[in-house]
Amino acid sequence: MRKFAWMLAVSAMVAAPGWTVAAEQGAKAPHGGPGPNLSSKNAEVVRLQRDVTSEEAKSREADRKMEEQDRAIADLRRQLEELKGSRAAPGKGP
Repeated sequence: MRKFAWMLAVSAMVAAPGWTVAAEQGAKAPHGGPGPNLSSKNAEVVRLQRDVTSEEAKSREADRKMEEQDRAIADLRRQLEELKGSRAAPGKGP
């Protein structure tokens, strides 16, 4: 869900300035070529895409580490329960 919200926010940031420029300048610059800011907007999109990819990779790595920690905690809990059980059994006696 976080990834979707992040992508939506980035898309909105990238698209909103483009709509404003297109509305002010028309679809093309006066000479029929792309607007002067198109190159910088494309570079910004590429940078943002790289940032999103990087953040997604960090998120996947954090998820993997959390899963490892969850497994370790579950194993420690199991061991604790086994110790509790082994200590309780001899104390009951005949």
